[in-house]
Amino acid sequence: MNLFRSELRRIARRRLSLVFGILMLAGLVGLSVIMASISSKGPSEEALASAQAQADEWNEQNPDYLECVRDEDYFDGNEYYSWVETDPEYEDMDHQEACEYFVGGSRAEDFIWSYTFSFEGEAPFLLVGVLVVTGLIMMMLASSAIGAEWSSGGMSNLMVWHPNRMGLWGAKLGAALAACAAAVVAMAALGFALLLAAAALRGEVGDLDGPWWEETLTYVLRTGVLALGMTALGASLAMLGRHTAVAGGVIAGYLIIGDLIVRMVSMNLSMPFPDRLSLYTWAGAWITGRIELQDWSASGMDMTPDVMVITWGDAGVLLGGIVLLFGALATWSFHRRDAA
Repeated sequence: MNLFRSELRRIARRRLSLVFGILMLAGLVGLSVIMASISSKGPSEEALASAQAQADEWNEQNPDYLECVRDEDYFDGNEYYSWVETDPEYEDMDHQEACEYFVGGSRAEDFIWSYTFSFEGEAPFLLVGVLVVTGLIMMMLASSAIGAEWSSGGMSNLMVWHPNRMGLWGAKLGAALAACAAAVVAMAALGFALLLAAAALRGEVGDLDGPWWEETLTYVLRTGVLALGMTALGASLAMLGRHTAVAGGVIAGYLIIGDLIVRMVSMNLSMPFPDRLSLYTWAGAWITGRIELQDWSASGMDMTPDVMVITWGDAGVLLGGIVLLFGALATWSFHRRDAA
């Protein structure tokens, strides 16, 4: 337990931890400020009146629209629009709205831009993005903490005082995971509060009912587990390569060119469902719960694509297997290889 606490203190007191912490907080505050600044409760009455005047001017130059507005039976007697009355969207429209929608009349909304930040609709996906970035940062921090000890010789000194290598590796990995969990909880709570404040001030909160909480908590929990897996992978790569650059190179290499190479290879091989080779696809399936991939190459004359469904369980098996594989390799390497 003392070793675990000392590892936690060492991670917390590192200069890189402070830098990453400041960057994460600044990024989260910046995101909330941006969402609040570009959002509004709605256009002003003057802006709506000006936009409506422009729409009326354009409509005066559209003879089809004018004819539609004047003739209440326009859709009945026009062979080109006889299908309109069977359209479900037509049922809740008055005649002028139907003319605008189906014939192509202009509306005030076409000449004015207004964005309202909806906490109910957008906050879950913003929180997922925040936690994914948090996972990437903790992944780099964990690999840096372990790699720096190998580079400085501190790992060899630790093994003199703590000859139980598995206990030492467990304490370091556990400390990294604990730090990641704390960061995920803190960023999720702070992000929720800041985005809620932005929506209350400049947007709309919406109806945060039971199904919304269930869906949002599911997304957040799965993304938090993904962040823990990323942290464990970063620590394992650093322990396996015994250098921060090894883990950083693998991470940066895949983020920058790895997925591009996978897509290029899959295109040249003309294989079905090439997106299944990308870890981004599996990570997305893990977070959202389900992803459907379509393959049109064998659709034939009926133009019906083949469908491949990836569930969160399938994604969890693959992503968890990758983390466990590198964790097992790092454990074996640390247990068998010399400290030098």
